Amino acid sequence: MAGLADDRIALLLGNSDYDRPELDLANPVNDVRALSAALERNGFVVIEATDLDATAMRAALVDFGEQARGAEMALFFYAGHGVQFGGDNLLVGTDFNGSDVADIERASLTMTEIREAMIAAAPRAGLILLDACRDTPFADTGTVDPGLVRTSGGVGLLIAYSTDPGNVAYDGAGENSVFTTALLDNIDTPGLDVRLMLGRVRQEVVLDTFGRQVPWVEEALIGEHVLSTMSPTTGPADDVTEEVRIWRAAYAGGSPAAMQSYLEAYPQGMFADMAWDRISVPARANVDTRGIDLAGEDPAALAAALATVGLPVQPGDDGLTGMVALYLSQHPELDGQDLDPLYNEAAARAMMLAAATAQRMRTDLVALRSVDRLLEVSLDALGQIEAIAAGNPDAAPVLEQARQDVYDIELSRERILERLDQSRSYYQEIIDSTAVFLPADATIALITTEMTGSTQGSVEQRVSDDAELFLKHVRETDPSRKGSYSWIIDFLQQD
Repeated sequence: MAGLADDRIALLLGNSDYDRPELDLANPVNDVRALSAALERNGFVVIEATDLDATAMRAALVDFGEQARGAEMALFFYAGHGVQFGGDNLLVGTDFNGSDVADIERASLTMTEIREAMIAAAPRAGLILLDACRDTPFADTGTVDPGLVRTSGGVGLLIAYSTDPGNVAYDGAGENSVFTTALLDNIDTPGLDVRLMLGRVRQEVVLDTFGRQVPWVEEALIGEHVLSTMSPTTGPADDVTEEVRIWRAAYAGGSPAAMQSYLEAYPQGMFADMAWDRISVPARANVDTRGIDLAGEDPAALAAALATVGLPVQPGDDGLTGMVALYLSQHPELDGQDLDPLYNEAAARAMMLAAATAQRMRTDLVALRSVDRLLEVSLDALGQIEAIAAGNPDAAPVLEQARQDVYDIELSRERILERLDQSRSYYQEIIDSTAVFLPADATIALITTEMTGSTQGSVEQRVSDDAELFLKHVRETDPSRKGSYSWIIDFLQQD
């Protein structure tokens, strides 16, 4: 029966017990059961399908596609062996018992089939989560390439992979894989858009594996979609979270008025120097675009550089030419024939923005690790106190205090995660935009030679180091790894 428009439906496939014993995995069935419980808590009708051959997996997918038609949210999850071949990903059924590619193909469900089933069902949000590419002998024999390959999704779909292209995901030393553990840790967060939730998952996996496993996501969702149906935690908004949010909005606007709005709220904020720099450059209402020839410029690079210096091209503007003319009017010392100073200034500003964001992020990542350790100890102590209180009514006040302590720690952890949501996504945003225009010879020397106003000549060593690290992250940008946060490990003090 077709699902109603407000339904939430999930198909969870997990293969642990393969016909070939050397392929057996400890955790996929555990992953399915744990994730099923979490999704049911959040209003999903869950189809659990474990240890299936290819024919049974295909039948389960057909049933899922029928039930997911018009659903509010449809989620497909697979845990087990997965390989890539011929540009597609193959999810290997338990019946594989051959030795060549043809045998693997016969025993596998393909990513193409999953994607087509999801597109045909047309849920408002379609989520495909692949906790595959567990360690497998297939690649060792040269039969197939290691890991999975990026595949295109479609409007309304999000595809999340437990690790980046060509790499192996960890089955996990506990009852669940590393990726599924991170899912379970974050899936119940109230009011959190699924993209931010998966951002937390990627962050947790990267940190827990010290960068050895890097999940990645590609998505084309329309609007916001929340997995958790639990009531949001009440409490005042975290001030740092709000500052980054307000700054991002002001910076996207680009105008001196937008910068002034930020400064009114945060006169001593972490982006205050850059806001004052933008305000101190006078704008001119009418600019002369005659004689400006942009034929040799890359439009995308030019637009990104202009936006970074506070001149985003908006509807109604005289396009790139008008914004370049406005930039030149603000810099009369330039002759207009060479736009290198624009790109250099944009690079300098990006470095300063990234350095400020990095310092906040580094602090919060260290704090998160400390709070996680404290929470683990506190939960263990709470369990012991609950056991004592079960047979001793006099322990009730101690139990109540212990529960309050755990709640306070959990609330503190959530505030840190909220700050990291903003900082992490903004840092990635700066990387993505800067990668479009960064001059090949850009160095941190641009910070002092190109920036104006209060930041000139006042670059501290920490800022310099973070700017250098940012340039490394930009230059290491790889389109095949877009959607991951592999750079985040550079901000964690390993212990």
